[in-house]
Order: sequence, then structure tokens, then C-alpha cells
Amino acid sequence: MSRKHKRDCDGRSWRLLLALVCVLLVVVSGTVQAAHSHSNGSANHADCSLCVVSHVTVQLVQTPAPAPAIRVIAIFEAIAPSFTPSVLSTFALFTRPPPAV
Repeated sequence: MSRKHKRDCDGRSWRLLLALVCVLLVVVSGTVQAAHSHSNGSANHADCSLCVVSHVTVQLVQTPAPAPAIRVIAIFEAIAPSFTPSVLSTFALFTRPPPAV
């Protein structure tokens, strides 16, 4: 094998391994979150990080600014495009000739 081909294969194997590790991490964390439960059954789990993260909401610091009002200054009318008749006319029932033998 040439050095370049070996280097390309090594780069691909590391990228493939990294992609598989990321996919595995997402699958495992999703399974843990879905299967997560507590034995005592109480609704307040302030000390459990998975419960805290699942109940986090976005807190707005300030209200979003409204869209600025737009004032119409002038109205322009579009000019209709000029129609130039075509010099070539095509017959609507035209069919191509049969193939030459």
C-alpha cells in the first residue's frame, strides 16, 4: 500500500469510529432518559439531574422587540411587457416523420 492510501484509510477509520461513538452515545442517553424512574414514586426529584433537565424551560430575559412599522411612500405600477410576435409558427398537429429505413 502506498503511504497516501494508508493515511486515507486511517483518517476514514477514525472518522467512522467517532461517528459510531456519537450514534451510540445518543442511543444510550435516549434509552436512559426513556427508562428513567424512581422507586419512591414522588413527583419532586430536585436532586436528580435527569428530572431537572427534563423540566427545564426557556426563560426570556426581556420581551422580543416588535417588528418595525412600514410606511408606504409611493406606489409604482408595473409596465406590461411588450408582446413581440414570433416569426416561427408551429403547427399544433405536427408529428415527426417515421424513421428512415
